[in-house]
Amino acid sequence: MIRLIPPGNDGKVTVGVHDGPFHADDAVCAALLFMAYGRENVLVTRTRDRAALDRCMYVLDVGERDLVTGNRVCLDHHQKGSMVRPDGVKASALGKLTDLMFADEKDTLEEMRSRFLNALEAEDNGQDLFPGGHIFSFIDVMNPTWREDAREGDRLFLQAAETALPVLERAVAACRDAAEARRRVARALEEQAGARTLVLDARYPWRGTVVAFNKTRPEDKKLFVIYPDGRGKWNLQTVPREEGSFLAEKDLPENWAGLRDEALRDACGVEDAVFCHKARFLAVFESRGGTLAAAAAAEAAE
Repeated sequence: MIRLIPPGNDGKVTVGVHDGPFHADDAVCAALLFMAYGRENVLVTRTRDRAALDRCMYVLDVGERDLVTGNRVCLDHHQKGSMVRPDGVKASALGKLTDLMFADEKDTLEEMRSRFLNALEAEDNGQDLFPGGHIFSFIDVMNPTWREDAREGDRLFLQAAETALPVLERAVAACRDAAEARRRVARALEEQAGARTLVLDARYPWRGTVVAFNKTRPEDKKLFVIYPDGRGKWNLQTVPREEGSFLAEKDLPENWAGLRDEALRDACGVEDAVFCHKARFLAVFESRGGTLAAAAAAEAAE
């Protein structure tokens, strides 16, 4: 993550956002800066007063302009002609800030866009494109209710941003790891060209990458994937024809379905067999070697 501007001589960064009701856009902007500079180093002012905003190093979701210099960052989306992304989603201040701060992590940024940024930006701009919401949808309920003093908004904004911080940290970690997993699975697919079973060295999220590979390389289609389950055992899993579907390129053998332990060992001929799901999409074995033997039997089965 890039720190766009250095903190002041006192180590602090001053941030201006709008006052009044807050949304995920401005609250997560603050959380992103907490993440980059440390919560204790970020001082937030909620105002629309131009003179007060002019004293801030970051001015976000207010001000009606985009300006990035060596010591000042102003990003908004309320001005005419503000950026619209190629997919039609209107950019928000958070999206613009994230674009800049993750400019050196393009794969992570792409994952963040698909997981929550697109939905957050569309929501903040009144676009009904992602009705399911996003992981920061909870921020809306942290505004003062009509029974509460509206002046409590400043305190509750900071509480919302501080609550969003660990969620954001986990989301970024998940996106970074997902991006790295895609690279590793893609590399394994190229290295194991010609094999019908893909063998992975960790429990990467592999489905999207392998399904896409099968569509573009049908002559080298993968039927099964082997990977360690992270708890000492190994999984043999079918490759779905579509991501999110249980319709497989090839099911595990019918006579394995629902069996475990000795019954499964007798059916598949592998001594360390543990379990096969009755839907025939997953089987578990004690060792990598046993899983490889089971995959060979599954490939050869009618």
